[in-house]
Amino acid sequence: MKILRIGISDDHFGPVRMEERSWYIVQERMAETIGEPVETVRKTAWPNDAYPDVIERWVEREQPDAVFLCAASYWVSFPSAPRAVESSRLPFARQLSAAAVRLSTRPAIAHNSAFRLARRLALRTVGYRYFFEPEEAAARVEAALRRILRHEEIAVAVRGPMPLGLPLPARIAVDSRRRCAEFDRLLAGICERLHVAYQPPGPDEPPSPAELQSDLTHVNAAGHARRARHEFDVLLSAWTAHHPLQVR
Repeated sequence: MKILRIGISDDHFGPVRMEERSWYIVQERMAETIGEPVETVRKTAWPNDAYPDVIERWVEREQPDAVFLCAASYWVSFPSAPRAVESSRLPFARQLSAAAVRLSTRPAIAHNSAFRLARRLALRTVGYRYFFEPEEAAARVEAALRRILRHEEIAVAVRGPMPLGLPLPARIAVDSRRRCAEFDRLLAGICERLHVAYQPPGPDEPPSPAELQSDLTHVNAAGHARRARHEFDVLLSAWTAHHPLQVR
């Protein structure tokens, strides 16, 4: 079995061992359940205009048996100070924004308490913007799902957006949660219409501080283990809908 996982940064960020990450745990449980080797091809994609085309190319190239698509709350509910800078009239605004985003993706920087303090101060002083509107991101996901579903032999599952565990000023936190909930609502409706297995955020989201890495954004091994249980359930549901006799 080959799984094409359209994942998120949690799949590779930070000092978590491969065998402790949710994608690997799901892969091994699927292999045990169906009684055959399972390979996971991991990709990440940004939900811009090219998103459906990119995913369609991956599907055609990899010929997977299943696609597991993760929708990230980050897309619609992460308040980004660099995005606010980018949209400003400051000299070299775009370059400054790009540099700040690159720094935030480096674990050595993101795990630094001084960087986290600077980010909180920036939200209050520079301001913030979100990367995508929930309706915009949901439309891109729907377009991608429709491309995948042209391949009727492929099992498809979607993991909905998990609320951020990142500490935020109260007003921003309320807005962030609202946007994430709206994204979840839209995706749930899309998956229901398309008859795609969907995993919504559970009552144990957002992750507790004990499940977060020191950057307070990505989950640690404990968070991966918990999320893997839910991811396995929704992927198995999608798989058995296509292969009801192949589960031991």
